[in-house]
Parts: sequence; C-alpha cells; structure tokens
Amino acid sequence: MSRARWLPPATALLATALLALAALCMLAFTRSGKRAVRTLARWLDARVEGFSEPDSRGYARVVAPALGRLYRRVADDLVAEPAAPGRDRHPGRETAVLDLGCGPGDLAAILVARLPGARVIGLDLSPGMVELARRHGGANGRLRFEVGDAARLPFESGSIDLVVSTLSLHHWTEPAAVFSEMRRVLRPGGAALVYDLRLLTVEADAMPEIARRAGLAEGEIRRERLNGGLLAGLFVRYRVDLRPAATDGC
Repeated sequence: MSRARWLPPATALLATALLALAALCMLAFTRSGKRAVRTLARWLDARVEGFSEPDSRGYARVVAPALGRLYRRVADDLVAEPAAPGRDRHPGRETAVLDLGCGPGDLAAILVARLPGARVIGLDLSPGMVELARRHGGANGRLRFEVGDAARLPFESGSIDLVVSTLSLHHWTEPAAVFSEMRRVLRPGGAALVYDLRLLTVEADAMPEIARRAGLAEGEIRRERLNGGLLAGLFVRYRVDLRPAATDGC
C-alpha cells in the first residue's frame, strides 16, 4: 500500500491558509463548489496530519500551537457545562474529563488548569503523540495520558462526566462505534463535545444513521454551529447529552 507523501511544514501552513480563504469564498456558492473544496480539504488533511513518528513531532511543533485559540474556546465551553467541577449535582465527587484524540496534550493541559476539581485523561491512538503529551507532567496526579482506541475505550461504563474531542471525528473509521463508546462511558447527566472542521467532518445528513447505530436516542445528539467570528465559522460541534436518570420524587 502506498504511503501519502507529507508536505513540509511551511508548505502545509501556506496551503492551509489558502484552503481557508478558498473555503470562505466558495461556501456561499454552488453545491458543486462546496464538494470541490471538501475534496481538496480531505486531500490536504491526509498529507499534513503526521500522527506517527517521526511526523508527530513536526505536528506538535507546527500545527498544534496554531490551535491555541480553538483550545481556549473549547476550555471555556467545558467550564460552562453543568457537569463541570463546581456545577456538578454530586458535590465531593471528582469530575472525570476525557480528551479523546488528545494529540500532543495541549488541550488536556489547559483543561486541568481551568478545571481544578477535575481529573483529566488524554487518550490517543498514536504512541508518538502520547509520548509527546506526557511532557506536560501529571499535575499532581490529576492529568494522565494513555494509548487507546476511541472505538474501544478502556474505561468502565458510566465513569466519565465530560468527553471532549477536537479535530478527530473525520479520522474515525467507524464514527458510530466511537459515539457508542462515548455513550457507554458517560455518566447520566454527562456530555460529550466533539469539535471538527466543517469541511472535513461527517455530513449533517449522515449523522441520523450514525446516531441510530450508536444507540443514541432522539435528542441525545445534535449538530451545533459555533458563534464567534470567521474562525469559529470554520468549525462545527456535535453535542451528546445523556439525560440524568429519572427519580420517583421520594
């Protein structure tokens, strides 16, 4: 099987900038134009990610720092979630946060600083990425990184309060399996926030079938646009909410 040929980091950044400009110009036009931009985006994405050694180090140096603004936005969103520390219905219990597809761990490091009452776990399929992520340290036992498959999460059912994933959805071979695993590990009342590029992510009309196969009930998953200017407009978020268990009022 042939291996994709990676672009040099500088070329990749320039190509990404040109792609973003083209996307903004073409999204307002024809359906065929949107398809062309999406095809170009996927071609470029396959050549600049670099998740395995030695490419993961290049990704951590060049691509990950450019995502700082997105990561800060994601952290703001999680702090405001009802299941976040300080807002939990179960005071005194440590909040568990899973960063799915954590890459070099930059978002997880931000989250452990922003959520002082939480334990943050970063999971990635790439051993190279996990090795890089561990440079962030352990935050006194509140931050750890593991190698693992999103479609087979190594956690007990109902053990996670919040799941977050950024720019990983379009890499999932079986999105239904991953969403099913999210549903399994989330506690009742928990939530998953999955952020991805609009041009690369799952098409909106494909999500109902994915949700059905994942065992998600109607209303438990929805697609949301991000507000906040041109940069936010390049992304989309899928939210999974698990309703708290009903009580009998006794």
